[in-house]
Amino acid sequence: MDKHGNPILDQYSEEGFVDLTFRISDLSGDRKYFRFHLAAAHQQQVVGMDVQVVKGIQGGFDAQMDLVKNHVYRLGVRFFRSGPESDRLISAIAELYGQGDLPRKMVNEETFTAIALHQGRLDLKNEAVKLKIFGQDGEPFNEDEYYESFFNIDLPNGFVFWNEKDSDYRLPLLRGLTAQSSANC
Repeated sequence: MDKHGNPILDQYSEEGFVDLTFRISDLSGDRKYFRFHLAAAHQQQVVGMDVQVVKGIQGGFDAQMDLVKNHVYRLGVRFFRSGPESDRLISAIAELYGQGDLPRKMVNEETFTAIALHQGRLDLKNEAVKLKIFGQDGEPFNEDEYYESFFNIDLPNGFVFWNEKDSDYRLPLLRGLTAQSSANC
């Protein structure tokens, strides 16, 4: 943790993968969604963004490990730019991905389809939930823009672990989260 209690952004990365750790703050909710702020430390600066998650998300697989289609949540997770710290986050991700250290600006909002990598009923407020999120998966589908990652939410302990699924998704993820005026990837 840094002096503000924020986890070091890439402290759990393993060779070949960039995995990111965040502290949750400002948790709120309404009937449909949880909303919270994520923060981490990278090179002695605070990086972060706001997130919205479907409140009633349920396990994406049945007892035979087949996908439960009505438990696929289009717009299940949304990332929101929360200011300069979000721009620093996108710049930090680009640096960690080996894509240079040019300043970048985060898009105002990016939406994801989400599937909980669990079976059965879930209680996001009281248990850690592992999600797989899919970016740029709408119609018309463009394979070059599409990306996936793991977004593991632990509301009871106040952390999110955003883990890389495959390094081939790095450039599409950066393009999806970088505002057009500063898209250098």
